[in-house]
Amino acid sequence: MLRIIWKQIVNRRKSNGWILLELLCVFCLAWYIVDFFFVLEYNRSLASHRDVRNTYRIDVGTLPASHAGYDTASAAPPAAIAHLQRVVARIKEYPDVESAGLCLGDYSLPGTGSFNGSTYRSAQDTLKTISIQRINFIAEEDYFKVFRHTSGRGGRPVSLADYDWGAPGVALVTRIVAETLFPGEEAVGKIIESTWVSPEYPREQYRIAGVTDDLKRFNYSRPHGVVFFPARIDESNYLYVSIAVRSRGHIPAARFMKEFRQQMSAPLRIGNYYLKNMASLVQVEAGTNYSFGITNTIRMHAALMAFFLVTVALCVLGAFLYRVNVRREEIGIRRAMGAGNHGIRWMFILEGLLLLSIAAIPAMIIEVQFISAGLIDTLGKHDMSPGDYLPDNGLLRFLITNLVTWLTLAGIIVPAILYPAWRAGRITPVEALRDE
Repeated sequence: MLRIIWKQIVNRRKSNGWILLELLCVFCLAWYIVDFFFVLEYNRSLASHRDVRNTYRIDVGTLPASHAGYDTASAAPPAAIAHLQRVVARIKEYPDVESAGLCLGDYSLPGTGSFNGSTYRSAQDTLKTISIQRINFIAEEDYFKVFRHTSGRGGRPVSLADYDWGAPGVALVTRIVAETLFPGEEAVGKIIESTWVSPEYPREQYRIAGVTDDLKRFNYSRPHGVVFFPARIDESNYLYVSIAVRSRGHIPAARFMKEFRQQMSAPLRIGNYYLKNMASLVQVEAGTNYSFGITNTIRMHAALMAFFLVTVALCVLGAFLYRVNVRREEIGIRRAMGAGNHGIRWMFILEGLLLLSIAAIPAMIIEVQFISAGLIDTLGKHDMSPGDYLPDNGLLRFLITNLVTWLTLAGIIVPAILYPAWRAGRITPVEALRDE
């Protein structure tokens, strides 16, 4: 049957030309969008080794000096630090708070738009360097318990109690950092140092206290190198402390935040501190994705894909309805020679799939030109995420995305052909001869 269908396509090449041209254009454009979503979903499937569900950022503000309740004595650094520690203690006493952690700046919280990057190297082999994200946390509270960081196989949770933070100059690194700077070696106990120095900022050196699983900055990105630097609350940093908490998870986010504000606004009014705001870190990440343009990019690609698929469906539907009307004689002869309804319908479906396959060949040639010209980006790829990932295998990625594109378009073309094919299957030899 395929040979007969091929002859039909060749004999009707003029009428098939416009369909092939549209399928060619749509195939190329659909492949571009499929490639984007393929990389997006691949990155999302990579484990992040932490959990931001049921986590919240709590912002405490300080009263201005002009406020009636402003306390001058509480503004002194020692008093302010003591009051901040009381604020954290009361937050931990809230019944629905499971754990609380402190860090320095929003850049140390997951999902925010803030970022603090640096470059470090191995002290024993200074040629081995890596770009990393700095996360500064307060070692007095269990930052890792809030976000459920893991370490090692089996997803073992990370805890501050696992490491000795008493010694100065220690740090925790993710697996990417350890394997990049110390390949094939045990990283714990090794020394890393900063690559950038100046008279004001001497070279920093840290001993690796432990290795955690890799992290992703955003859900759509790849894992990247991270170094955790412990700190203590003192006069140099107490103004930059960010508070993160994890709820017990049995209360929806909106309800938890509403009840927390209602019940904790008065207890957290300590010294000059007051409860300023709180936000779900899931919502914070969603807001960051929107501000970075990722949300609109995804929506635009999805809308374009829907438009292309509807266009193909309407084109194929109209073209095959016309074919059924002009090929009634041929259909009648096939029915007279014993072809059944199923055979007639299957002939039209195969014809549509063969047209799609023919259009896919020049489309793939055009796609290669797109790739050669550097017009295809890889979402979530950056210098801080070394390693080999499936989207970096150009040939395999090319084959997978084209196969998915073909299957997607075939999934639209076949339903579009079903109605014309159903009408063709209902044509009887008597009707075809009478029309003739």
